[in-house]
Amino acid sequence: MIRETTCNKLLLGMSAADRARLESCAKREKIPAMTYLERRGVFQERVYFIESGVVSNLETSDIPTPLEVGVIGCEGMVGASSTCALLPQRDSRVQIEGEALSLDRAAFQSMLEASPSMLHYFLRYIQTQIVQLSLAASAGVRATVQQRLARKLLMYRDRIGNDDLPLTHENMSVILGVRRASITHAIHNLEAERWIRAQRGLVQIRDRAGLVAYCGPFYGVAEARYAEIMGHRS
Repeated sequence: MIRETTCNKLLLGMSAADRARLESCAKREKIPAMTYLERRGVFQERVYFIESGVVSNLETSDIPTPLEVGVIGCEGMVGASSTCALLPQRDSRVQIEGEALSLDRAAFQSMLEASPSMLHYFLRYIQTQIVQLSLAASAGVRATVQQRLARKLLMYRDRIGNDDLPLTHENMSVILGVRRASITHAIHNLEAERWIRAQRGLVQIRDRAGLVAYCGPFYGVAEARYAEIMGHRS
């Protein structure tokens, strides 16, 4: 059963009856880095409950290069727009490889139609994504590049459960929407505080508490609100 094997908090927080409906159709699969699980304006064939790894929600409509506007890991899913039978409005690309439990989009929508409690549950999840987006916009205006980088590193660390983050300067440039030179400068400053250690293609978090304190109000709010909205323990 999924409850015995899954790491996905969204599935683990469901009622037993609704979870059982999903169990019969879910299939485990690998999600390689740089794979698109969703493209803007295109109905996808499957929805994905992330087990491990990290997926970036990317805005591409009005800018020449992608910009990360949301992060999904083991707390969420790709394909939430299917809840409302709408076309996805952003691209979803795997940033750190992992695994997911997937099921056919049409079957997922049929389950939602048959179960008001399941529909209500996933509508709550959509609300958590709106919260994350609004807080990211706030950080984009009020936080420094270094604070934004520290915030994102913590968010990625939360989702993979590991202090070693396989991220390149190019990855982080897309994540923050800034030049690579700005990323290099921010990394050097965070290293100087001994909060992180960066190597080629890898960022190691050495002092999580230090990063959290440095981020101040820009980290932790979205995470607390997720637990509150979904009724999950933090």
